[in-house]
Amino acid sequence: MLQKKRAQLQDEQRLLNAFCSAGRSRFKKAVRESLTTWFDLHFTDTPPSKEALKKSRTAPPVNKQLFTITEIVLEGALLLGRLHAKAPRDSFADDDLQIIRSREAVPFEQAIDFLKGTVPMHKGEWEQLEKPLRFRAFTVARLAELDHIEKVRQTLVTALEKGDGFQEKWATLRETLNTRGEDIAPGYFETVYRTNVQTAYNAGRLMQYQDNPPRAWELLVIEDGRTSDTCKGIASLIGNGRALPSNHPFWKKYGFPPYHFNCRTTFRAVYDTDAAVQNVPIKTLQSAIHIQKGFGGNPIEKESWWRITDTMKERIVKYDIADEVNACAHQVGLKNYDFSLASEKTEKRQLGTTKYHATIIKGAEPKQHEIAIAEALEKKGYKIVFTPENHLIQGIKNPEGLETTLNKIVEMKKVDSNNIEKIGKRITEAAQQHPEIAILHLGGEKPYTKQQAIEAARKTLHEEKIPDTLQEVWLLLNGDLIRVKK
Repeated sequence: MLQKKRAQLQDEQRLLNAFCSAGRSRFKKAVRESLTTWFDLHFTDTPPSKEALKKSRTAPPVNKQLFTITEIVLEGALLLGRLHAKAPRDSFADDDLQIIRSREAVPFEQAIDFLKGTVPMHKGEWEQLEKPLRFRAFTVARLAELDHIEKVRQTLVTALEKGDGFQEKWATLRETLNTRGEDIAPGYFETVYRTNVQTAYNAGRLMQYQDNPPRAWELLVIEDGRTSDTCKGIASLIGNGRALPSNHPFWKKYGFPPYHFNCRTTFRAVYDTDAAVQNVPIKTLQSAIHIQKGFGGNPIEKESWWRITDTMKERIVKYDIADEVNACAHQVGLKNYDFSLASEKTEKRQLGTTKYHATIIKGAEPKQHEIAIAEALEKKGYKIVFTPENHLIQGIKNPEGLETTLNKIVEMKKVDSNNIEKIGKRITEAAQQHPEIAILHLGGEKPYTKQQAIEAARKTLHEEKIPDTLQEVWLLLNGDLIRVKK
């Protein structure tokens, strides 16, 4: 059984690698073009002076081709993760997957259309998924591009300062750019691609499993000469035939792969009895498992696709592209986004007069009624992370936070009035803050019925003045949670 699982895992990884191989080559080509643009922007054909090199920090224009390639590869990896999570384990041998199995350059658009057709999602669901993916692809592509340009720039600066064959190094770089450029930091491209693609792939798996939560998770580790010490330790304790219950503290503390750069470990949901589900004490795991900083966690919840990490924030400042990042976020629908408010770190803190410990990003100060709503939602299986208020954009108030199990931006309102028309008014107010979900707490006894409240919400949700961003209204009424979708 274990041998069969390993074969299935290798088959899944082969399909993922086949899909990404053409993208990796095109990614390298696009970055080489960015480097050429950067050279032409700052230098002539004459080797530059030390002053010229130090001033050459201006980034080249956004490479749309690089952005598009990255976006499609991340979309494809996520959809492939959903496909593998939903498909029967023996279905990968079918000829239907020949388009992805092909060793030839995969036609991206055709592969995406295939995956969209194979993983059923209605138009609205795909549109909501596309927006954060586009932002994620932009930040990944732009930072990878500028990281590489900075590495080349710093190589020249160092060579010039040391007087160590600067003329030759300059000529070599020029020649490399004028040819294929495949030998420019190949390990860097591999790391960027494998890490981000694996994260997207595993996020897709988790999204698919949300509709049918398993009793346990099993980590699947490829064990060969390239297996890291981190993943060897995982395999020996809780992987490849040994599963942990889905409510085990490991999943909250360490989360899901990737667990380090270039990690190939994935996971599967355990519904059957072909894995030994065990309760290894968390203290035993803590002493044996060492995950690389910044890895693990929940690939859906951890970054919410648009909440960038602190390391990425530092590089955005370093390369002076904050305006570009914010503009991309606003373009994909995050109208009140500012990268300086994003953070990978959250904390649990008791707020207000309740004993409920809310999850917040540093700087967030939720109101009492918002805390009460978050507490009520958590009892229903949903989790709110409160985000800081954005005072940096005049005339736009940002929503309170994110619902992390669905990865949606939310705005919360309390309705004390018994006038049913207040439901529509509060939804309209919430919609102006560009959330994806408006949550209304209908406090106290109401003279109208649940059905009347639903109809009032549905009527407002479909009015022309309501932005397309708002897709759902949630009503908390007499202890019930009612979801009204557009």
